[in-house]
Amino acid sequence: MLKISYSIPMIKKLLNQFQKKYLVVYRKEDGKVKTYEISKPRLNEAVSNKREGRHNVGFRAYCFARGQVRAFRHDRVVSITKL
Repeated sequence: MLKISYSIPMIKKLLNQFQKKYLVVYRKEDGKVKTYEISKPRLNEAVSNKREGRHNVGFRAYCFARGQVRAFRHDRVVSITKL
């Protein structure tokens, strides 16, 4: 019998292949425009900004390039497209 071993990074990479992906064009605080490939936005996990006294300023999504969940502000999203 052939024994196959899987590493955690390999499993994560395989799981990422099956997630719905979106391309978000985002204007950073410094004005630079970047594109990110993200998972479906988690709109139920609102991002707040205490400095501005606002409660729902953005959403969270898994960023495939960074390999972690990131926060994106609504007012900085230029466009979002389902891939």
